[in-house]
Order: sequence, then C-alpha cells, then structure tokens
Amino acid sequence: MRKSEIFSTTLLKDQVAIVTGGGTGIGKEIAHQLGSVGAKLVLAGRREEVLKKTEDEFVSQGFDVLTVQTDIREVDQVENLVAEAVKRFGKVDILINNAGGQFPKKAEELSKNGWDAVIRTNLNGTFYVTQAVGKQMIKQGTGGAITNILVSFLHRGAPGIAHSVAARNGVYGLMKNLALEWAQYNIRVNSIGAGLFITEGMQEEMAAADPTFIDNTIKAVPLRRVGNLEELGWLAAYLSSKASSYITGENIIIDGGNSLGHGITFFPY
Repeated sequence: MRKSEIFSTTLLKDQVAIVTGGGTGIGKEIAHQLGSVGAKLVLAGRREEVLKKTEDEFVSQGFDVLTVQTDIREVDQVENLVAEAVKRFGKVDILINNAGGQFPKKAEELSKNGWDAVIRTNLNGTFYVTQAVGKQMIKQGTGGAITNILVSFLHRGAPGIAHSVAARNGVYGLMKNLALEWAQYNIRVNSIGAGLFITEGMQEEMAAADPTFIDNTIKAVPLRRVGNLEELGWLAAYLSSKASSYITGENIIIDGGNSLGHGITFFPY
C-alpha cells in the first residue's frame, strides 16, 4: 500500500471523511491521501460503476471504504449520503467538497442550460452537501473540518469559464460565511484554490478545446510545472487534521505561483 510520504499514517485515525466526486481524478487522490493517514472513507459520486471500481482498489490497499451513489444536486440523495455514512461509521468528521464540473465556452455563447448545469452542481450541490454534513456535525457536538476544492483564479477570473468562476466564487463566499456561523461548534470551513492539476476529466473538458492549453499554462507558472495530485491530497489532509486546528475561513492557493502572474485562460482576451 502506498503510504503518505509526508504525514504519520495515524494523522486521521478513526476520523470519518466524506469525499464528493471521490471515484476519479482529484477526489480519488484526496480520498487516497486521507485513507493513507487513517481516515475511514465515504466516497460519493454519480457513476456507481466508477465508485465500485475505486472501492475495490482502496479495499485492496487496506482502506475502510463505503461508496454511496449520489447526485449532489438532489437534496434527498445528499441526505441519504450522510445517513449511510452515519449508519456505517457512526459519525462524520471531515467533508471534502470536490464534486463539480465545467466546460470551456465564451460567455456570449453560453446557453441557459449550460449556465444552470454548472451553477446547480458547483454551487447548489456544494451547499446541499455542506448543509447536510454541517447539521450532522452540530448534532454530534465534536466539531469537524470542511474543505471545498475551488480554483486559484477566483479573484481575477478565467476567460472561457465564466459560469464556473461565478459558481466557485459563490462557494468562496459561502465558506467565509459558514466559517463565522459554525465556529461556535468548532466546525472549521476552508477551501483550496487549485491551479493546474492534470486529470483525465480536465483533459477531456479543457485540453480538448485547445491542444496548446496545458503547455501555455505551464509557461505562466513560475515553478514551471503542473501540480502533482498527491500535493493536493497532502494539503487536504492537513486542513482536515488537528495540525490546522486554528485555521478557518481561508482559501489556500496551491498553483505554483500561477495566480501571481498571467493566471489561466481558455480563450484569448
């Protein structure tokens, strides 16, 4: 079993973590890192066959895993997700809001359905899961850690994905607000502003629209490389642990310095 190269394997021992979009890409890697440091995993996603494949892989590595097919846009399915997690493990300590989606499209060409689809998933769905998990954490009375996976260019935009930037800025505001509201319950709410991390989904959605996208973006990254998915997983594990117990309401950027300069763009401007 591949161990975390950074943290003790007991960093999150006996902690229960829900990861949305946990069957593939960034969510899968974050779940792997949480599991490698002792967390019990609840993976949520829309595609049951993908979840089961990841579950089998993780179980073979010694992780304690539950998968729950969930469309985060549907409140009843979200409530079922939390209920199943509590039924299996008795509690929820950690939430990673990773599920989301986007596609490159010029703002003037964006359809109502395209706008609605991204807002419903990235903003509404994130709220539904956060609210359901937050209620459970408040009921437990033992605190918790909620981390939203955002993007590193919220403050400057990214031409070509106005719908996604709008939704994720909404999640950013939600994070700030809940950090204030839920501090009294010792529930910490933070986010990660991720830069260029190569996943299969990102290649399909973004790179297919512009074959030069990845190379051009790397040129705008001061560290001159893409991020390694395990680096994102390490940061998520840190924010989920007692090591970050005095951090809440923060958006931590991990993008090799890209947001300090040109940022990311999917269309010229």
